[in-house]
Amino acid sequence: MSSLYGIILVALMFISGIVWLIDALTAGKKRKQAVQELYNRMDKPPQEAIETVSKEPIHVDYAKSFFPILFIIVVLRSFLYEPFQIPSASMKPTLTEGDFILVNKYDYGLRLPITSEKVIEVGLPKRGDVAVFRAPDTGEDYIKRVVGLPGDRVIYTRNKEIIIHPFCDPATPKAECPEKFQVNKAPVEGPGYIDTNPNTGVSHVNIEYKESLGERVHGTLNNTRRPQREDLYYLVPQGKYFVMGDNRDNSMDSRYWSTTNFVPEENLVGHAVSIWMHFEFGIKNKYFGWVPTGVDFDRVGSIE
Repeated sequence: MSSLYGIILVALMFISGIVWLIDALTAGKKRKQAVQELYNRMDKPPQEAIETVSKEPIHVDYAKSFFPILFIIVVLRSFLYEPFQIPSASMKPTLTEGDFILVNKYDYGLRLPITSEKVIEVGLPKRGDVAVFRAPDTGEDYIKRVVGLPGDRVIYTRNKEIIIHPFCDPATPKAECPEKFQVNKAPVEGPGYIDTNPNTGVSHVNIEYKESLGERVHGTLNNTRRPQREDLYYLVPQGKYFVMGDNRDNSMDSRYWSTTNFVPEENLVGHAVSIWMHFEFGIKNKYFGWVPTGVDFDRVGSIE
């Protein structure tokens, strides 16, 4: 959906710009000449006469008004920041339904609108980043946490632990290679995280953990009713990333995609950096569930 909005915005920008340019090179010149002829015939032509001969067609007036606005929006949205809405529960407790987030578009390199071709190398995802990307199997915009970097070996154990063998260049002496490690997580005290389905109102309790991944300390959830029956092994190819949702037992991520287990670098959209608004949707109805019933300012802030 975000890609469709981008195409529409760019198309409208080009259409308005072309209309403005064609008018400036054709009819616009004639209007200027008409105004000049008025001043040649009389010292102080009436304002009504000036407005009559210089009046722009309504479509040109709209084009001149909207082009600068659309240009600024396209530049901001393509190269700097883009707003997104979180539609699912896969990143709970970090992000939840109703969160509106801001995605940094330049952290992972400046890309052209529509084609997403990278034109300037700025940086790459870090372990623990929350990234927005186009899912390899559907092309839809997804948001997950970066767990495995290019070249890493990632193990997701039957005990729902993450073990990572960081990539080491073959030319590096083995003694200097980073050692494998188990991602540290500790249970959060209390009755657990109550996860409520916004569409049905049905709730269930998950075990909540604080996990340290890279430079990030964030929350994760495990559902005891969904056992992990075997260890899963992944070798992340160069130029690709292994991602998981923080709601580990309720996330369609690298573990489950049908086409590939990894996000290609060219599919990256940006780095999710903050929540700028959270709307509550209290109406449990399929027709009116989209109507906001409140605002929770406590959720506004940076994303860990």
